Amino acid sequence: MSKNKTELRALAVNKWANLVMAVSGVVAALMSRSDALMVDGLYSAVNFVSAIIAMRISERIGRPPDRGRPWGYGFEESLYVTFRSLVLVGILIFAAFASGGKIVTFLTGGEVPELIFGPIVVYSISMVVICLGLAFYHHRAFVKTGRTSSILKTESRAAMVDGAISLGSGVALISLPFLVGTALEPIIPVGDAIIVLIMVAVIIWQPLGLFRGALAELAGVSAPGKTHMTVSRTAKDLAGEYGFQFLRAAVQKAGRSHFVVVYVDPSEPVSASRIDEFWRVLSARLEDKVGSARCEVVITQIADLDPD
Repeated sequence: MSKNKTELRALAVNKWANLVMAVSGVVAALMSRSDALMVDGLYSAVNFVSAIIAMRISERIGRPPDRGRPWGYGFEESLYVTFRSLVLVGILIFAAFASGGKIVTFLTGGEVPELIFGPIVVYSISMVVICLGLAFYHHRAFVKTGRTSSILKTESRAAMVDGAISLGSGVALISLPFLVGTALEPIIPVGDAIIVLIMVAVIIWQPLGLFRGALAELAGVSAPGKTHMTVSRTAKDLAGEYGFQFLRAAVQKAGRSHFVVVYVDPSEPVSASRIDEFWRVLSARLEDKVGSARCEVVITQIADLDPD
């Protein structure tokens, strides 16, 4: 099975599993009156919609460059991760404000709905099993596709986070009745809201981290040092084989795609066909070393990025 088909199959499984979890989360939240389960259900709903978008992006990423997209479609993957992370951050912030409002209502003498624990137990156990299975399935697909898919990596982490939410919220909510007779008994009515705030504080760093990384890619930041070093070493070795002087390489990463510009000085007249051959061999070697790569070769004598 091709890498693209493997990814699409994993995303299809992810889509329907998250739909089941989203519906289950909302129903369980309404039955149990739990804000924590509602957050869990909404998180799964975002994952469901994201999986639909991710499948379309996965189909487009493999397309060759064209007039409209001269560098290909790799940046769509970074866009997907960016906006998906923002939506998750938005949901978590909304949940934090809602829970804070619930606590304020309680402290000012307002009524807070009492939790019903039966649905919480069934839901939590079911969701943890599904999420762990999804995380393992996505990670396996990620490995099969050469560990290059930012989409699969993101979905695997999202499944783990969703499972952690379900497990943490379930255990915490079920533990609330055991606080009767202890010093923490007064917080039982708002225990659900407190759990949501703790969940948000722990979880929000994951989508923020993904957002920061994807935003850096969209801003044109250079690829990680290890990738840049691999590209430079590969280009320098090949330049030596062709009798060229390697000057520098510019490397940018967008999702699983790499955009590479290699600057070389042939030191003597050279035919266009020989440069084309150098470009083809370099592109093939970079595909083996770093994965998907769009490569360009620039003939120049300028060794510095700033010609002045």
